[in-house]
Amino acid sequence: MSVRLHPIAKSNRGPIHLVIAGYRSRPDAALIEAARLPGATYAVHWAAGKWAEAGASVGVMARGVRVGVPAMRTGKMLLGVGSIAGFAGGALVVGAGQFRHRYWCANRDGQRLAALLDQIPGARKRPLFLYGHSLGTVVARSALQTIAEGKYRIEDVVLMGGMASRHGWEAMGERFRGRLINLYSPRDRILSIAPVWDRVVGTGEVVLAEDSVLSTQRVVNHDLCERLPSQFNAIAHHSGYWKHFGGYVGRGLST
Repeated sequence: MSVRLHPIAKSNRGPIHLVIAGYRSRPDAALIEAARLPGATYAVHWAAGKWAEAGASVGVMARGVRVGVPAMRTGKMLLGVGSIAGFAGGALVVGAGQFRHRYWCANRDGQRLAALLDQIPGARKRPLFLYGHSLGTVVARSALQTIAEGKYRIEDVVLMGGMASRHGWEAMGERFRGRLINLYSPRDRILSIAPVWDRVVGTGEVVLAEDSVLSTQRVVNHDLCERLPSQFNAIAHHSGYWKHFGGYVGRGLST
């Protein structure tokens, strides 16, 4: 699919807010509207995938169960356990492959998003805010890297439970004027098992080099672990940023 801008609140005046959800998800319009952001708000629809894709992984695991359980019932424990374990490993490989593909899509669609901004009325003159959740932070970072420096008035960049890398933000310090706000939880189990080799912003603080153009005063790290739903409900914990979206953004986050 192509990248699309879905209007949540239209306005030809005031700031522009671009909200980007993560893997196999869409921004919740009701929660975003509850934040009462001034100006115009757009949900960015990108090739995040659908939960129907999980059918391949489930199918592989189901085949393992169909082979393994009957074998165990007939006393062939080694064959049964081996079949289930083998197919479970295959399911993990399939799932990881799907996620890595969507990670690649996130980088690609961030570049495409940069080319769509002129569709928004007054985009080059109005302040622009970027919000990314989970894999949506990779889209936001890719867009930030692609946008021509000085072409837009990019203010704050807000990362929520992000899968973007903690490193390398120094080079983007001149591409936006405001703050880099990182909302994270070190106990986010979804991010802990994601097949990403780098340390991600969603589980810890953004790290800056000593000679960074992006000053530490412009980087705000908030550990929200205690404010999110219980870590034992991994999905609710990871998606809890949206539930409290208005509290994080509507009131403004101070340093």
